[in-house]
Parts: sequence; C-alpha cells; structure tokens
Amino acid sequence: MEHLNIETSHHVQIDYSPAGIGARLGAYALDIIIMTIYFVVLYAFVFDAVKPPTWMIILVLVLPLMSYHLIFELFMEGQSPGKKVAGIKVIKTDGTPATFGNYVMRWVFRLIEITSTSGTVAFITILINGKGQRLGDLAAGTAVVESKKKTSLSDTLYTDFEEDYEPVYPEVSVLTDKDISIIKEVLNERKAYDRQTYKIMAMKTRNAIQEKMGIEKAREKGVLQFLRTVVKDYNVIHG
Repeated sequence: MEHLNIETSHHVQIDYSPAGIGARLGAYALDIIIMTIYFVVLYAFVFDAVKPPTWMIILVLVLPLMSYHLIFELFMEGQSPGKKVAGIKVIKTDGTPATFGNYVMRWVFRLIEITSTSGTVAFITILINGKGQRLGDLAAGTAVVESKKKTSLSDTLYTDFEEDYEPVYPEVSVLTDKDISIIKEVLNERKAYDRQTYKIMAMKTRNAIQEKMGIEKAREKGVLQFLRTVVKDYNVIHG
C-alpha cells in the first residue's frame, strides 16, 4: 500500500502507514465476535426471561448493534475494540483527529458498503485506493492508519542538555508538547527526503515556530541548529 503523506498545521509532511487488509479484516472479525456475544447474551438469556416489548428490543439490542462502530470510534478516538487490538485507527487526512461529522459520514456509508454487501464493496475500494480508504473514508476525508509505532528515545520529547545550560529562547514557554513533537519529527526524518525537499520542510517548520514564539529572527545561523536549540530549551524550562 502507498503511504499517506499528510501536511500538518505547521506545514510539515508526515508519512502514515495505511492499515493493511489483514489488520482491517482482523479488527472487523473481532468486532463481529463482540457484537455476536452481546446479541446472544442479551437475546437468549435476558430477553428470554423478561419478554420485553418490541420497542425495548429495538432500543437495547438493535440500535446499539447498528451504531456499534459510530459509538466506539467517537469515544475511543477513532478506534473500535477490534481496531484497538489490531493497532489501527481512524484519522482525518490532514493528520488531525476525526470529528463527529466524519464518524457519522463513515457510519452512513458503512451501512451501504459493508453491512448491505458483507464488506465486498469496502474490500474492493480499499484494494483499489491503496491508502487505507473505503468509500466512507473518501466521503468523510478520513483514512484508517496504523496506530502502533516503534519508538526510541530520539522519538520522544526528551533531549540531553548540560547541567549549567541556560535557555537561549525563554519564549519556548508558549510551545506545547505537540509543537516539540513536530520539531523532533522533522529532525529525525532528515534521511527520508531529498535535500531540497527537506530544506523547505525545515524552513517552514522554523518559520512557524518563530511565529508562535513571537521572535522575528533566530540567533543561530542554521535552521536545524535553531530547531535543536528550541527542543533543548523546552526540556530545560519544563524540567
């Protein structure tokens, strides 16, 4: 499958790995098992003993099963129990978390391309699309990507600094962990791009960070050195 190349709000290009067919089928199968258990326990044991009216069966049994994926993805940040176990999740194609409207759109199309056709339409669309997107994702502007990622110390916010180090930019106090994560992402992806592309990406990142910090000109000569200094200063100021 192709990688999803997403541009963040800081104009940084980040690659996401689309969820594989195997992971999606595994997630789907696990969700079906959970839904089946819910149906059997409620219908065969609870309803058999209580003999509820039709409206209660619809309210407690039918509606929850129909909205299973919508409810879980909404409250579990793009994941159903099956997706969580499979290590995949739903995000918007701009890299931000999906919204309620996105989830609803995916759910409406799910009734058409999965529920009504046993997943055949969705399966074919995902294979053709190559970016982890079924029709519902294309309509909602979302994609299902891998959420599990191997990390190392260099991927974290932490960076080494000397005991007597004094921050160069006290303005880093206005930055957030997310800002520093983006900077670290840029610094760690140097070998993943050609020189010119990486240079543009680094400069855009520097400009965005400078603007947020409210400084007109960096004190370092090099773009990367500025970004490294910002990360170091952030670590010092935030302990």
